[in-house]
Order: sequence, then structure tokens, then C-alpha cells
Amino acid sequence: MALTPRLELRQTQSLVMTPQLQQAIKLLQYSNMDLTDFVLQEVEKNPLLDIADTSEKRAEKRTEQKTSESADIPETPEPVNGADDYLQESMVDNNASEAPLDTNYENDYDSNGVSDDIPYADNSLSLNGSIGGGISSGGGSFDSADQSMDQRLSEEPSLRDHLDDQLNMLMADPQDKIIIQYMIGMLDEAGYLTETTDLIAERFNCPEEDVERILDIAQGMEPVGVFARNLSECLKLQQRENDRLDPAMETLLDNLDILAKRDFNTLKRICRVDAEDLKDMIEEIQALTPKPGLMFGGDVAQTVIPDVFVRKNPKGVWIVDLNSETLPKVLLNNTYHAEIKSKAVNKEDKEYLADCMANANWLVKALDQRARTILKVSTELVRQQSEFFEKGIRYLKPLNLKTIAEAIDMHESTVSRVTSNKYMATNRGIFELKYFFTTGISSTDNGDSHSAEAVKYQIKNLIDAEDPKKILSDDKLVELLKEEDIDIARRTVAKYREAMNIPSSIQRRRNKNATL
Repeated sequence: MALTPRLELRQTQSLVMTPQLQQAIKLLQYSNMDLTDFVLQEVEKNPLLDIADTSEKRAEKRTEQKTSESADIPETPEPVNGADDYLQESMVDNNASEAPLDTNYENDYDSNGVSDDIPYADNSLSLNGSIGGGISSGGGSFDSADQSMDQRLSEEPSLRDHLDDQLNMLMADPQDKIIIQYMIGMLDEAGYLTETTDLIAERFNCPEEDVERILDIAQGMEPVGVFARNLSECLKLQQRENDRLDPAMETLLDNLDILAKRDFNTLKRICRVDAEDLKDMIEEIQALTPKPGLMFGGDVAQTVIPDVFVRKNPKGVWIVDLNSETLPKVLLNNTYHAEIKSKAVNKEDKEYLADCMANANWLVKALDQRARTILKVSTELVRQQSEFFEKGIRYLKPLNLKTIAEAIDMHESTVSRVTSNKYMATNRGIFELKYFFTTGISSTDNGDSHSAEAVKYQIKNLIDAEDPKKILSDDKLVELLKEEDIDIARRTVAKYREAMNIPSSIQRRRNKNATL
């Protein structure tokens, strides 16, 4: 057979991930802050997009526009769409781009009675598949512009500001002050020095003895205990300031690990004190400040803002609502599009305008579909774990991604992305969606399996209720759990106990029977 070139036509099927489809998949796993940052970037790049204002801002905007009209000042066209009807106005071509998620997505929601004409920001879904009203509260703002002048003026100074003020008044060599200034920058939030003296000496090309001398000067600054390199040194500095750092106290502070184990007999022997003196020394240590840097103001920890709310309506049905405050509302400025479209004359301008319009339509549709997917997965989670919401953590069922995916006819990877970095506010607290997926522990009577979280809860309750004179060993915990139809191995009990930071039976016996 001769080898000759030839042309052939073949028809094959293959899955092609378009850039828009890839980005839509990424949107699913974005957290609230990541999604907001992404939308703001898209709004900056696309002149046809705008972020929906609140009703007050829109009213102020209209007032400013009327004032500018009377002054004959040209103004920027305002989007004609409101925050509640942008979806119907902006999605002018539903067939222009493919669905960014599952291909049977529209049919999935039609079967649940969900209409595509409802804006995603105002959707809520009950367990029977009906749509209700949206949530108007829950989202918070951490913008400093929202703070009043009194709040900004009353902010506490940080630890670094407090030390800088002392450094300016410190009578020391200027070169020593430079090294102290560097040490201030190496302090953590608790006030501990995070870099060793040998590295500091190497950085400044000076003897380590000089750094130790300068560190001794810095440790004389307030609050007492700052610039310590560990807990023991921090407490020693405070006791030295109190003139209570005698040899026995110094030995006790050098053996804080033994004190943590409550091995008082060993401490009495190495400190050479009796029980009464040891008790007084421990009381002195308990009155000290282990983290002096936390006395000063710092960065405010941002609280978790839930993506989904779960509530029970008067009929006793669990309702799942999206937190509309966390969903960025994007507007398509059709007025501005019509204006600049009439002025586009060359081919490049028309192509650019068409791309902006297509990207704007895709973004609105992708955000809507993302919200609907979160709502659908959350609703199924609530349905599967209804006993948890009714009765508590003991009734949390074993659950995996496959169960949810099969119930809502989606792929497991889609469910995994939806439940990442998403939080649900319930009657029992705020939980990450991943929390409801737990492994199963088999039952002794071949009944329903028990959730790993429920088993941990049982172990914690048994240990909390144990008699100080009869501390429960891991083997005893296994016996008690089997009485409750939980078939579990001793090593699994030990693993769960350590995961909850519960000490062993020997250490618990020392803690509960600690007497001097």
C-alpha cells in the first residue's frame, strides 16, 4: 500500500471549555469578597456596566441631575434599569451565549417551579420548591467611609504607635534607636519579638552582644513584657518589674510545660518550695498578662457574612433565602449603549461595542445562574439535614457530595464549588456549607449510620459529664458509645478526642483532681 497524502472529513464530538464557561465555573467557588472584586474589575473594563445604587443614592443622584440640568451642565446618562428589573431589561439575547454551568440548568429549575423572570438577588426557595421574598438584611459594610467622625477619632492607638511615641522620648544612641525601630516592626500582635538576635545582628552587621544590650533597653518600654521572645521571658519581665523574680519563681517560669500538666509534686521538688508557697506563686502568674500587645487597638476582625439564610415560616416549612446584600447588582446601561452606538462609525468601534454588550449580557446571566445554583444546593442541604435544624447536632446525618448531586441532577464538582467559601445562617448558628458533609459511623444494630460530627458531640458530652473520681478512658468511651448503637474503634475515639483538643484520661484526671 502506497503512502500518499489525502484529505478526509471526520465528524466527532468533544467537550470544549470556552473562556466564558471556565470563568463561570470559577464564579461558583468565589466567596462574597472575591465575587465583589471580580464584578468591580468587570465594571471598570466595560463602559456598559454599572453597579446598582441603593434607593437613597439613586434619589440623591436624580436631585443632582436636576440641579445640573438647570445649570446647563452636561451629565452622564443614568442606567434606565432599576435594581429589581435589570435582569429582564439587560438579557436581550438569551441565545447569544451558552449556559455557563450545567446544560440542563433551565429544565432543572422549571421542574421546581422556579421562573427565570425573577431577579437572582430577590430569590428565596422553600423546601417544596416555591419562591418567596428576598432578604433585606444580613450583609455588613466594612467601608471606613461608613464610620462617623466620633468613631474614627475614638480609635485606640496601635501597639506600634505606642512604642514609637516612647522611642522618640528615649534617651539612647541614635544607632540603638534604629535597631529598636526595626524590632518594633518585628513584633507580632501579642507583642513578642519574631526574629532572633543573631539574625538582627547579621542584618545590621554588628555583634550579637550589642543586639542583646539594645533588646534589654527595648524590654524596659511599656507595656511591661513587650519584646519578649517567648511566654516564659514575657512573664519574667513582668515579675522583675514587680520585684518578685526570685530563684524559685524563675525556676517555675522556666518549667511552664510542667505547670501546664499540673504536675505539682515535680514543681515543688525542683523549685524547693512547699505546697503553700507554690500555690501563691501560681496565683501570681495567673495575675500577669501573657500577651501584653493585645492591650492596644489593632485590625478589626471581620465577621462572617452568610450567603444563605434558613428560617421557618409560620406553616413550619423551612425557607432558604439568599442574602441579597452580598450579591453585587449589575446594571446594563442601555441608554448609554444606544447613544454611543449611533456615534460608532468605524469597524473597530462597532466590534468593541459588540464585545462589551456580549460580555455584559454574559456577566448578568452568569451572576443570576450562580445565585440560583447556590439556592438550589442550599435547599437540598436543608432538606437532607432537616433533623439537624429541628433537633440539634446529634441528629446530623452522614452526607456526601454525590447524594446532593444526584438529588438535584448536577455534577459533584459543581456541588463542591458551590459549597466552598459559602456560609449559611441557621437557627443554630452560622455554618460553612461544607460542615454538613460528614463521614458516617456504622451502627451496632445495622441501623442508620451516625455522622462523625454527631459522634464527636457525643464524646464531648460524655467527657464533660464524667465524674472526677472516675475519668473515662478511651476504651470506656467505646463501650458507652456502643450502648448508644455507635460502632466505633478506640483509635477513632482517640482521633476525634485529639481533634477537639481534649486531653487524655491521665491528663484530665490531673486537671480535675489538681489540689496543692
